[in-house]
Amino acid sequence: MDSAPNALRQLVVVGRGLIGATAAITLAKFLAPSGCKVTWLIPQALHECDDQDVEMADPALSRWLAMVGCPERELIDACHGLYSLGVEYQSETDDFFFPYGTHGITPSPAPLEHEFFKCFNGAEQASFTQCFLATRAAKKGRFDFPVDDPRSVKSTLRYGLHLDRAALVDYLQKFAGSLAVQCVSCDTLQVEGNEKEGIASLVLEDGTRIAGDFYVDATGARAQLLREALATPFRVGSDSLWRYRLSYREPQSSPWRPYARMTRERYGWRREAGLQNATGVTAWLQSPSELNALEQQLKECGTRYWVQPLETGRCSQAWRSNCLALGQAAAQPGELLLSEWFWASHCLLLWLELLPDRANQPRIRAEYNRRWETAYERLIELHWLHAGRAECDKAELPEALQWRLNVLRSFGRLWRRDDELMTDESWVALALGLGWHAEGYDPTLADIGVEPLMDKHRKILQALDKVAEKMPSLSAVIKRH
Repeated sequence: MDSAPNALRQLVVVGRGLIGATAAITLAKFLAPSGCKVTWLIPQALHECDDQDVEMADPALSRWLAMVGCPERELIDACHGLYSLGVEYQSETDDFFFPYGTHGITPSPAPLEHEFFKCFNGAEQASFTQCFLATRAAKKGRFDFPVDDPRSVKSTLRYGLHLDRAALVDYLQKFAGSLAVQCVSCDTLQVEGNEKEGIASLVLEDGTRIAGDFYVDATGARAQLLREALATPFRVGSDSLWRYRLSYREPQSSPWRPYARMTRERYGWRREAGLQNATGVTAWLQSPSELNALEQQLKECGTRYWVQPLETGRCSQAWRSNCLALGQAAAQPGELLLSEWFWASHCLLLWLELLPDRANQPRIRAEYNRRWETAYERLIELHWLHAGRAECDKAELPEALQWRLNVLRSFGRLWRRDDELMTDESWVALALGLGWHAEGYDPTLADIGVEPLMDKHRKILQALDKVAEKMPSLSAVIKRH
């Protein structure tokens, strides 16, 4: 019996925004060498994002650019971009810095965070991130690229990017063409297919019919393929912490900052991500009255803005028949810290890992949908972390998250889980900064006094500051490159 796989030969991506561009480029890069052709349909009638948006990408984007061979420094120029070492959080009571990368300090005998749990109580534990080079450099306005030498503290650095999203999509569309992606613009399209047999073909307004072995739905919240054509149910979540997302731009601050800023406001969260020529501001709000007040304030200032209603939830499955939905076409977990691009690219790489053939085996589909649902739940957890003590009571937290935080509080540890979206180090840093503190620490520290640990921390900070002071300013890096 011949069980050889019947490889995919024609992939069709539908969507005009960043998610569609990412899918087309990634698929072309990895599947074209095996003879697979990629067509990217760009319906102009779709409105997926506003030109006020700034893509605040974590280090995953720079890794993806390197992976697909896209010239990062040319992209920075075209998109008025800036490099970022992390996110500064501000609130009425606590401020902290969430760094990208690691601290790189070897446990001796316990992990570094446990030394902080022994030395500090409550909100003081947020100072744990001061032992990251990214934190020390960012607060001084300094930036540099990671190095490959593990003996150098600069090897602990990772960086994100702030990019003009409209310019980013334009640039990636041109780059997709260089990878032999067939880019087809159209006004509208009709989908031929049904929930039993999948997608048969796509018909453009001039009657052109485009067919493929497999289709990627990147049409945003409309989900024209997965939800409209295949009638896949959408399950509205009971955990809509923020109901509106409002974005606009302000003049750029000077000098440029190598980090974004998240500020706790009375209405929710406000995020600022700088570009070379402007600052993109995004607000997440719960109350319609607060939204109206902010809109009125912006109108009085003559500021253009864009509002997106948020409906937290997900489709019953993201991969159905011969169609895979990415980004908001599959689910809306929100994007306070990790963007829709992060969520979509993570899922696309997962699909490539399970790469199906034209038979679309149900078992592979089921495994993808299981892991996709887990990733969705991980993202939702990050939002609950941000909402605790403000938009919700601790008792309202999802049970799995409550249990994980209880372990952190009692023992200073994280229970390891599969398919995490963040490293344990980053998860602990975020939780401590947002007010979830540890009361216990590693028992190997029981016989070590607090003063020796404090002295060790002081020496670490002094060493990091010496390195940070020698790093160039973000402005110097941008001008040099």
